[in-house]
Amino acid sequence: MNRRHFVTSVAMGLVAAARAGASSPTPAPSDGLTVRFVGMMGFIRRSDNSLLVATPGHQATAGFTHVPFLMARKGSAVARALGLAPNPAVNPAAFDMELANANPADFVFRCLDHTDLAIQAGDGQTAVDNRADQLAQIHKIAPGKRLRANVHRWAHATVALHGGRLENSAAHPDAGKIWTFGSYAQPLTDAANFRAGQASVQLTMGADARAYTATGDAETLWVVSSAGPRLTEGDARVLDHGEVLGQFLVDATIPPAHCPTATGMITPATALPCGGTALASLGGGAAAAFPPYVELCYTGYFG
Repeated sequence: MNRRHFVTSVAMGLVAAARAGASSPTPAPSDGLTVRFVGMMGFIRRSDNSLLVATPGHQATAGFTHVPFLMARKGSAVARALGLAPNPAVNPAAFDMELANANPADFVFRCLDHTDLAIQAGDGQTAVDNRADQLAQIHKIAPGKRLRANVHRWAHATVALHGGRLENSAAHPDAGKIWTFGSYAQPLTDAANFRAGQASVQLTMGADARAYTATGDAETLWVVSSAGPRLTEGDARVLDHGEVLGQFLVDATIPPAHCPTATGMITPATALPCGGTALASLGGGAAAAFPPYVELCYTGYFG
């Protein structure tokens, strides 16, 4: 059996195991809004214990670019309020293994180039209850390095989180495994869920300003920062595109992460929902199709 067939068998088995016992592809929160963050981005703890989430966007480092976009279920209140639109070339299962059985036609998208989101939980608190301890701890991976003062200038999209709760999640079967960065080791994930019972969401992009208020009904919004297509299969046991996160957040070289038991994941072919402009998703534009093989695209934290 060659490596690709082996990876396919193992990865599909892991995806099936992850879905076993679940009554729906994405567990619905008991109440209110769930914002599901997936892919390469940095969570930055601020002095008031709120969180700023920043995506590197199209910054090209180590041969990678990362495209940020929103995704939601078609017809949902949050999708209508924030102006998400269909794109038939995009398959959500390529970004989130919890959507492996989902119908792509049931989802809508919006690019996040040069966009700011602000999410305030209904409790009015500033501090986020951060329980997501599997985010890459950048201050430990690159000790002594300081956060870029101009991180907003580097970010193609930011999300400000006030109140609510952040938890570990997973969108890839290698999430939760132990990864090493030189002498430092920790479990890594590629996804985190932010939950709030009642919440307000404000979106601004240039002259476009939109708002959504979650009043208790279950709604899910995905914030995805996906790597663009790579030309080679790569090695799922070595994550070299963490260099993007290091240069983006702290202007430091982050060593590749290693995990001997990582397998990668075979995904359905898809396009990214964003073409060459920020409004490509609204016009039906799409980038080149993904190869069917992806490695973990981990999420970082600086606090």
